[in-house]
Amino acid sequence: MGIIPSITSPVLDIFIFSMFIAIILSLLQKFLVNQDDAKRIKDRMKALNEEMKLKRDNAEEHAKIMQSYMKENSTLMNMTITPSLVSLALFLLIFIPALSYPYGDHTALLENGQGDADIGSIAYAISYDSGMASFGGIECQTPCEKNIDGVLWEIRHETSGLPFMEQEEKIVFSRIIARLPFDLPLAGSSVSWMGWYILSLLMWISMFRKALKIHL
Repeated sequence: MGIIPSITSPVLDIFIFSMFIAIILSLLQKFLVNQDDAKRIKDRMKALNEEMKLKRDNAEEHAKIMQSYMKENSTLMNMTITPSLVSLALFLLIFIPALSYPYGDHTALLENGQGDADIGSIAYAISYDSGMASFGGIECQTPCEKNIDGVLWEIRHETSGLPFMEQEEKIVFSRIIARLPFDLPLAGSSVSWMGWYILSLLMWISMFRKALKIHL
């Protein structure tokens, strides 16, 4: 079960949930920032940028215009502090926990190559040796992808810990939410809930910013 009870598709569930988040974030920017002032500052910065291009051969004039540009930019950045802090608090306290509960990673901490993890409603005993993960009659060379009870998971071996100290070993199960028709840097074409959420959120925010005439 996902976030929205009537939706069974994880792709659609996260996509629609990100739309509601985008609406909230866009409204925060709309009403916590004076949009007329923001537009005036951005127009002024654009004009100053053009002036700098014309004065690039005059070091003194270029420096003066640059100083004015940086002052306007600093003013604009200060205007975004309040909505940014409110948005960050909502992300950490509500949005991310709401998504990670149904779609988050499952981890099996390994001790002497053995561990266990609950995936779905089933507890699995996990074993790991020489790159091979085994559980519930399934074996694969990590990293790999396997269908477990109708859900596709990426399975990988990870270590963590401070340098020069004993490393903590674990097998991580990340649910694959969507496959893209292109590869993302460092991620490939398979995306987890976080990747799909970020892509969906950026799309919705771009749309709402234009619709609400947000000048940040």
